[in-house]
Amino acid sequence: MTMEPSREYVRRCLELADEFLADARLCLEHSRLRSAINSAYYAMFHASQAILALKGISPPKTHKGLRELLGKEIIITGLLEKEFGKDLSDAFGMRQASTYDIYANFGEKAVTEIVNKAERFVKRIKEIIHEAQP
Repeated sequence: MTMEPSREYVRRCLELADEFLADARLCLEHSRLRSAINSAYYAMFHASQAILALKGISPPKTHKGLRELLGKEIIITGLLEKEFGKDLSDAFGMRQASTYDIYANFGEKAVTEIVNKAERFVKRIKEIIHEAQP
C-alpha cells in the first residue's frame, strides 16, 4: 500500500486543508456550527493525507483507515505528537454527530476549540512536511 510520493499531491492536499480551515472559520463566524465542525475535520483529513503521501503511503479508502494509518505510520513512529491523533479522533466523532445526529447540539465554545485544534493540526503537519521537503 505504498506509492511514489508526489509533491503535487502533497501540495494539493495542503491547499485543500487550508481551504477547509478557511471555511471552518467562516462558518463559525456565521454560527453555522455543524458546517464549521465538518470543515475543521476535513482540514485535518486532507493534512493527514498529505503527510501519509509524503511517506509514500497511498490514501486509505475510509476515514477509519486514515486514522489507523496516521497512528501506525506517523504517530507511533514519533513523527507527529500523540495529541494530534486524539484531536483527529475527536474531530471525527464531532463530525459524525454533527452530520448524522439531528439532535446533536454543539456550543460555540466546543466548536471554536475543534476549529483551533484543526488549525494547530494543519500547521504542525505543514512544519513536518517543510522539514522533509525544504
